Amino acid sequence: MTLPFRLVSADSHIAEPPDLWTTRMDRQFRDRAPRLVSNERGDAYVINGNTNIAIGGPIGLMATKAKYTNPEARFGMEGRWCEVPEGAYDPAARAAELDREGMDAEIIYTSTGLGFFALEDPEFRHACFRAFNDWLAEHCGGAPKQLFGVAIIDTDDVDRSVAELERCAGMGLRGAMISIGQRSGASYGDPRFEKFWSAAEALELPISLHVAASETTWMNTGNRFVDFACVFTPTMYTVLSMIFTGLFDRHPNLKVLSVENDASWPLAVLERMDDRWRLDQIWANERGPAAEITSGRKPSEIFHDHVGCTFMRDRTAIVNRGIIGRENLMWGADFPHFDGAWPNSGAVLEGQFEGVPVQDQVLIGRNNVIKFYNLPLELASATSESAA
Repeated sequence: MTLPFRLVSADSHIAEPPDLWTTRMDRQFRDRAPRLVSNERGDAYVINGNTNIAIGGPIGLMATKAKYTNPEARFGMEGRWCEVPEGAYDPAARAAELDREGMDAEIIYTSTGLGFFALEDPEFRHACFRAFNDWLAEHCGGAPKQLFGVAIIDTDDVDRSVAELERCAGMGLRGAMISIGQRSGASYGDPRFEKFWSAAEALELPISLHVAASETTWMNTGNRFVDFACVFTPTMYTVLSMIFTGLFDRHPNLKVLSVENDASWPLAVLERMDDRWRLDQIWANERGPAAEITSGRKPSEIFHDHVGCTFMRDRTAIVNRGIIGRENLMWGADFPHFDGAWPNSGAVLEGQFEGVPVQDQVLIGRNNVIKFYNLPLELASATSESAA
């Protein structure tokens, strides 16, 4: 049996060409621009001319051609550019990749740029983001009904952030990724960010919180297995802060995504948020910032109205879709990264979907992401053999 519809990935990636930043960044920054270097251990992007600093993870994150012959292959962080699948950077090869995988389209994120939020020079970081956004818009423009790009946006200078958001929307990018956490410790409920949320809402651009894309670290224990297993927690805190500071009440059309954090984490907080909201308002408001939910909705209702969660392999989330929200879950392939749910995406997801009604499979594997991003794609029906 195969899935009776074609997939749309809510989380896929590109591999940035080695000359992207060295040819596109403002000239004042080009001597510091991210560039690919090689040594006896492999290839890696380095920055500021320091070959000891690899950003966005070494190229091994994307040097994954071995997955085609052995999907269960084990990968490290070392690799060579020649080992990166051509579909990660060549649009024609990407189209063939989609066809093999039974997919119609993908939401496209950066790979190397995930680490850029950690850069401490705001002007240099902004230049890196602009160069990437320009390239991504051109790349996705070659396949306007298959590849839908997500811009990288910094939030240091909100007026500049709004201008870049508007520029990226004008270039056809379909969403924006911001840092999960602020180095300053500021909450996104802070009034300084209101212009940004208003712009995202007006432009109808969903805002993404992608795993590991943050000014602040997600590595807290020194044990990589622990930190990787709990990597969703920074995003969980940020989303709950958005809810309890009334951000979604002030911006009722704003959409936010938790990306590549998998999708089971809401199980731990949805009921608890409602209980705390019901029982602790006097106690909590006496000891911290006042809660600002004004719509009369319960926190869990706000989550269901505004927040999407992508996953690669998360049977727990699928089984508990009635709690998390059937329309809040979105599958993503994570191509070409080594832990992605590819190749043979349909077969992998079909195994996750055991016992799940087709109408829910269609929502999670295709329709939810189309609706969330208002993509120019047709929705699939529960009985269709392909897109309806």
